Amino acid sequence: MKKLLFLAAGILLGACHSKKTFQSYSHLDTTYITRGNAIAKISFETLSSELQKAMQRGGIDSALRYCNLHAHPLTDSLSRAYQASVKRVSTKTRNPNNQADELATFLMKGFGIEISEGKPTTPKLVLKEDSVLFFKPILLQPLCLACHGTPGKEIAFSTDSTIQKLYPRDKAVGYKTNEVRGVWRIGFKLKN
Repeated sequence: MKKLLFLAAGILLGACHSKKTFQSYSHLDTTYITRGNAIAKISFETLSSELQKAMQRGGIDSALRYCNLHAHPLTDSLSRAYQASVKRVSTKTRNPNNQADELATFLMKGFGIEISEGKPTTPKLVLKEDSVLFFKPILLQPLCLACHGTPGKEIAFSTDSTIQKLYPRDKAVGYKTNEVRGVWRIGFKLKN
């Protein structure tokens, strides 16, 4: 009975404080969802634009070489510009530095389930002690199949050969259009 009273008191104290906490989290949600969406959009558009320019200069092989040399420096520069940690992570990586951790893997699966059920995907926030992590799915676009589709089908033999030279441990193939290729993982430090 004593334990039950302590539990009830704890629930009542929590309920009295929950309205303020809910409002605080609601504000955090709006702020960080908005910022995360904007940074993910700019990051995607910047990377896509540079890849298209490289393809115009020298085809798919040129785009692969560009990505190999410049994708990480590009996201690093965006991280500095927006004072956030901008990363693209996946469970099937081309570059091992982009390996998804357990949290990102869990969220990728959730995004995949939402898509398979015909539901719209919405970004997710995870609150940590000193930061907020924003996750948004990266969906495979038709143009991406030339490098991330099935070798011998959407991926030409010469392209597959270049991928194997640049990324000997490549796992980022076999995707279909609108499949979750990975997630944008954008970290924001909380201000005290």
